[in-house]
Amino acid sequence: MRELTARVRALLRRVERSSADPDHVLCTGDLEVDVARRRARRDGELVGLTATEFDLLVYLLLSPGVVRTRGEILAEVWGYRDGSGSRTVDSHVRAVRRKVGADVIRTVHGVGYASAEGGRG
Repeated sequence: MRELTARVRALLRRVERSSADPDHVLCTGDLEVDVARRRARRDGELVGLTATEFDLLVYLLLSPGVVRTRGEILAEVWGYRDGSGSRTVDSHVRAVRRKVGADVIRTVHGVGYASAEGGRG
């Protein structure tokens, strides 16, 4: 039950973030992420991301270059507070890299992940 409550809180945070700025577009290199419309485009082509992959990408892109630990990512994207499931983060990062390009998310060994430093649209 506690996990479900955390998940609901995480979903509510995502809704608040995405509705805060309806024209919010995040950019890095040739990747554009339209937060409100929940669409990602690379070289103008639509990229098919799952809801969790999209949320992970947006979370990292909102703070370009800032290193996030697996625990922080689990808490913010999944709503998990106990730190278990860190390998889930790794597999989702792998999937996002495969879909949008390996240059978008960098690994900081022994710490976590960060987005490439890019600009906001």
